[in-house]
Amino acid sequence: MNQLYKILTFLFLALFSTSVVVLGHDDADKTGTVKGKVTTNDNQSAAEVTVLIKGTGKGTTTNRSGEFEFRKLKEGTYILQVSLTGYETIEQAVAVEGDKTSELVLQLKLSHKQLREFVVTTGANKFATKESEYVAKMSLENLENPQVYTVITSELMKEQMVVDYKTALRGASGTTTLAQAGNGRPYTFIRGFITGNFIRNGVGAYQYSGVDPVNIDHIEVIKGPSGTLFGTGMVSYGGLVNRVTKKPMETFRGEITYNTGSYGLNRLSADINTPLTEDKRALLRVNAAFHGQGSFQDMGYEKNYIIAPSFKYKVNDRLTVLADAELYQRNTSSIVNYNIIDGSQLGIKDFSELKLDYKRSYSSNDVDTRLTNYNVFLQANYRISSSWTSQTLFTYNGVDAPEQYFMNPTILDNTRMARSVAMLSDRYHTVQFQQNFNGDFHIGSMRNRLLIGFDAIEYAQDPNYYISTPYDTIDYTQPGGTYISKGNLKNALDTLGMFPGDQKIYNYGVYFNDVINLTDRLIVMLSVRLDAYNDKGYRDLAAGVTYEGYKKMKASPKVGVVYQLVKDKLSLFGNYQNGFNYTGAKNEQGKVFKPEQAYQYEGGIKADIWENRVSASLSYYDILVNDKLRANPNNPTFQVQDATQSSKGVEAEITASPLSNLNLMLGYGYNESEYTKADKDLEGKRPYSTPKHTFSSWLSYRIGQGAVKGFGIGAGANYVSESFFDDANTLILPSYFIVSSTLFYEHPSFRVGLKLDNLTNQQYWGPWGQPQALRSFGASFALKI
Repeated sequence: MNQLYKILTFLFLALFSTSVVVLGHDDADKTGTVKGKVTTNDNQSAAEVTVLIKGTGKGTTTNRSGEFEFRKLKEGTYILQVSLTGYETIEQAVAVEGDKTSELVLQLKLSHKQLREFVVTTGANKFATKESEYVAKMSLENLENPQVYTVITSELMKEQMVVDYKTALRGASGTTTLAQAGNGRPYTFIRGFITGNFIRNGVGAYQYSGVDPVNIDHIEVIKGPSGTLFGTGMVSYGGLVNRVTKKPMETFRGEITYNTGSYGLNRLSADINTPLTEDKRALLRVNAAFHGQGSFQDMGYEKNYIIAPSFKYKVNDRLTVLADAELYQRNTSSIVNYNIIDGSQLGIKDFSELKLDYKRSYSSNDVDTRLTNYNVFLQANYRISSSWTSQTLFTYNGVDAPEQYFMNPTILDNTRMARSVAMLSDRYHTVQFQQNFNGDFHIGSMRNRLLIGFDAIEYAQDPNYYISTPYDTIDYTQPGGTYISKGNLKNALDTLGMFPGDQKIYNYGVYFNDVINLTDRLIVMLSVRLDAYNDKGYRDLAAGVTYEGYKKMKASPKVGVVYQLVKDKLSLFGNYQNGFNYTGAKNEQGKVFKPEQAYQYEGGIKADIWENRVSASLSYYDILVNDKLRANPNNPTFQVQDATQSSKGVEAEITASPLSNLNLMLGYGYNESEYTKADKDLEGKRPYSTPKHTFSSWLSYRIGQGAVKGFGIGAGANYVSESFFDDANTLILPSYFIVSSTLFYEHPSFRVGLKLDNLTNQQYWGPWGQPQALRSFGASFALKI
C-alpha cells in the first residue's frame, strides 16, 4: 500500500497546486453571480419560466422551485428579461460586483392555479429532460457531454401509470429489464452486459432486493463502461442505472394515489411536501406506499411497504444539507428461475416448445422471502467561492434477510422436472463516503469545469449461509402434485448443516475530470481514476478459518470530444471509456489474476432543436473485454487469463413534441455480442439474453382546451428479438412484442387513469425462463392537495 499512498499524495499535491493557481486567476477576473427566484402574485414558485440577460445571449429557465442562477458574470449592470409565453414580460436591472452574489425575487402577474394548468398543457417536450448532475458528476448539458444516457422522467412514469420498477425501464432504448433474482431483485441488460441496480443518487446502494418506484423522481440509464467516475462492482461494461430520488421543494403540495387492477392489485401511495419554516429554509418531503398483488399464475403474491422521508435545510447562502432515508419491507413469494442442463438434448429449439404450463408456478406461496432493505443518504453542498463548490456525500444501506426460501427447478427432459429447495440467510451493509470539489473557471480564453473527487466504500457481508437440497421430481405436463408446504420445506432443509461466514471488502478511489472548452463549440473531456481494492478474505465461522484475501490497484482513463456543429442545437461526439472488474481467482503459481477490463470506443450525434421540442441521439459503440478467465486447455483444473468478449452496435433515441400536448418517444438498439476467445464450447457463441434488436415507443396526447380539457390518451409498444437462454446457444428465448395503453384525465385537483398492459396477451419469458405477466387492467385515482 506504500505505493498507493505515494501516488495519492502526489495526485492531491498536484491538484491542490493547480487549484491554487486557478483560484488566484479567478480572483483577478472579478466576476460575480446572479441568483433569483420567480413567483406568482400569490407567492407560489413559478417553474419553466424563461430568464434572459439582454444583449449577452445568455439564458436559462427556472427549476421546479422557481429558481435560476447565472455565474461568471463580469462586473457591471445587466437587464434581466423574464417571460412566459402569452404573458406580460418583466424586465429588471441588476448590478453585479466581483466575488459577490446578487439575489432578487421577481413576481409574475399570474395565479398559481393558471400557471399549474399551463405547465400541464404546455407544448414543451416534457419527456426530453436531459439535465443531470450525476452522469459526469458535474453540471453539464446533454449536448456538451460526450457520453450517451437516457432519462426516464417522472412525467413519463405517471402517464404510463407505473407501479413497478421493471415497467419504468421499458422506455430505456437498447435495454431489457425482465431478469429477476428469486427475491425479486431486478437486473438490466445494457449493450450486451448484465448490471444490477446498485446506484442511487449517484452513489452506491447495494440493494439485493426489489425496488419500489414511489420515491423515484427519475431514472438515468448511463451507457458504456463507467469505471472512471463510478469505480467497480456497482456498474457493468454496458453501463449503469442510477435511480434519483424525490427531493423536498419550497411549496406545500401533496398527492395521494390509489391503484387497483388485475391479479388483486391494491396499491396506496402518498407524496407529501411541506416547508417547515416560514423562511422556507427547512423543507420536508415524505413518500410512502403499500403494494399488494397476486399473480397471473396459480401461486404468487407481493405485500410490500415503504416509507421514505427527505429533509433539506439551507443553513445559509453557502451551505445546504440534505438527509433522506428509505425503509422497505418486502414480503413476496419467490420468483422461479429455470435451469436446463443441455437444451440440445430436449429435441427442441425454442423455449416456448417446452410443455410447461404458462400459468403454473410449480411452487407455492410458502416458498417465500421476507426482507428489510434500508438506505440512509446524507449530502452537504457548500459554495466555497463563485467558482468552487464542495459536495460531501455519505450513504449507509443494506438488507436484513434471515430467511429467504427458494424453489429451483431443473428441466430434465420433455416431461420431468427435478425440484430442489433452498434457504439463504443473508445480512449485509455498505458504507460509502464521497467528497467532490467542482470548479468552473477560465485559464486564458478556455473555460474549465473541473471535478476532483475521492470515495471510500466498505462492503460488509455479515454472517450468512446458503443451504440447498433435492426435494422431488415431478411430471410437469400433468396437473397437481406441485404444492410445497412450509412444513415439508423446513423438514427438508433442517437435515442440512449450516456453515455461516462473513467477509469485508474496502474500495478506495481518487478521480479527476476536466471538461475544457477549447472554443465555444469544441469541448474536450479528460478523466482518470486511480482505484485501490482490498478484499480481507472470507471467514468460515464454523471451521474457524479465514481464506486469504488480496489487494489490487487499477487506473481507469476516459476521454471525450464534442464539437457543436450548431451551437446548443447539434453536436458530434466521441468517447473512449474504460471499465474494470476485480477477481480473486489465482493462477497455477498461486498469484491473483489482474483485473478484467473493458474498453469502449463510441461516436455519434446529438440534437436538441425546435425550442427543446425535439431531442435525439444516434451512436455507434464498440466494446472489447480483455483479460477474462477461461479453463487452461492444458490443465483444466486451473484457469488462464486470455479470454476476450466483444459487443458492438448502434443505438438511436428521439423524444419529440411536434404539436402542443403531443409527445413521442422512440428508441432502437442493435447489438452484436460474441465470446471471441473462450472455452471451447463457448467460443464464437453469443452471450445469453442479448437480443440483436430492441425497440421501444410511447405516444401520448392531452387535450389542452375546451370542455374536455385535461383528457389524454397514451400508447406504447416494445419489441425484443429472439435471444439465447444459455451461453452455449442450445435453446432460444423467442422474440416478443407487447403493447400497452392508458386513458387519463388531469385536473388541478385530481387525476384519474385507466391502463391496459400487454393488450395482445403475449406470452414471453425473461432471461432465466421466468414467464411474464399476461394481459392486465389497471385503474388509478390521485387526489392532489
